Amino acid sequence: MADLALSDVRVLDLGSDIPGPYCARLLADFGADVIKVEPLEGDPSRRTGPFPGDLPHPEKSGLFLYLNANKRGITLDYSTRSGRMLLDKLVAWADVLIENNLPSRARALGLDWERLRGVNPKLVLTSITPFGQTGPYADYSSEEIALFAMSGRMYIHGQPDREPLRYAPDTLWFQTGATAAVATMGALFASRRFGIGQHVDISGLEALAGNVDTRTLFYTMGGTVPKPVEATISPTAGVVPCADGYMLMIAAGERFFRRLLRAIGMTELLSDPRFATLAARMEHRDELEALLLPWFAERTRAQAFAELQRFSVMCAPIQTVNEVFNDPQVQERAFFVEHAHPAAGQVTLPGAPFQMQETPWSLRRPAPLLGQHNAEVYGELLGYGNDDLRVLSGTGVI
Repeated sequence: MADLALSDVRVLDLGSDIPGPYCARLLADFGADVIKVEPLEGDPSRRTGPFPGDLPHPEKSGLFLYLNANKRGITLDYSTRSGRMLLDKLVAWADVLIENNLPSRARALGLDWERLRGVNPKLVLTSITPFGQTGPYADYSSEEIALFAMSGRMYIHGQPDREPLRYAPDTLWFQTGATAAVATMGALFASRRFGIGQHVDISGLEALAGNVDTRTLFYTMGGTVPKPVEATISPTAGVVPCADGYMLMIAAGERFFRRLLRAIGMTELLSDPRFATLAARMEHRDELEALLLPWFAERTRAQAFAELQRFSVMCAPIQTVNEVFNDPQVQERAFFVEHAHPAAGQVTLPGAPFQMQETPWSLRRPAPLLGQHNAEVYGELLGYGNDDLRVLSGTGVI
């Protein structure tokens, strides 16, 4: 077995909440030695649920446990002079530093590229912000729903006669973190090939506007401003009720409609002029649904899914979260993994976002307790003795 793909990569994770920690988690999952640096009171996500038994506890936050598995953890107040000195020693050790402060805040904390490149010229500094390092909004605070609203995507999300809707919570932050991980790896390759460091500027707005769908191209290619499209209950394009819930159907196009009719044994409708074209089917929609809906109503989602997929009809059961855990495809690939955490006990987390044959994803250690690896990192890595650590702890530096 080869080493883990990133086993020679050293990362400082100074991120908080989701985007920075998720970026670092992706690198840690494939072998990078990631040290999570937290303020003395801990990462804010330690105070974000869900918690076992709905009892808040800083060592048991499900979000923190998920985002910070496979990392070592230390505490450090790098706003102090002594803390800044310790941070610089860690920067000299690291290949990558990930942070998600607003630019002015990063400069105040000494996390700006001009200062850090003087400490480690080959460093990759990945900065994740809502709007990027430059521009009139660079220092604007934001949440992911605000970026979703500004991206143009929220405007077309929902029913035409209702207010716009959002994606599922935190989707944008995870997308931004994944974008940052890819960008960090590109900069790391450049660092090793050319012997250079660089500042990687990740804008959450740009990570969404350019990476989630093709709607922006409708405007750039044809000047069209996409508008909300009515979601319908339809056996060909939309949501359709089955015996135990709803299916999503994607069979409006001509070849997909032909496949659907073959799958449900109604090929005689192919020669019916009422359903010969998409326009005709829209005109006779009620008649078509009256013919097709009973087929779905007599079947569970699983039965319909299996029968339709045998004819390559694109469709999917609309599942609850607990059904995702029991989905046979998810179970076969063992996506969710269990591991033991010293405070939270046995926890189940999402697993590998993708699979690599020779250097696979692995869950090697649970998320750290607050300051769990202070002695290991400051002592073994930086050479501080026990007396030094007691002074640093007593003065509120670590």
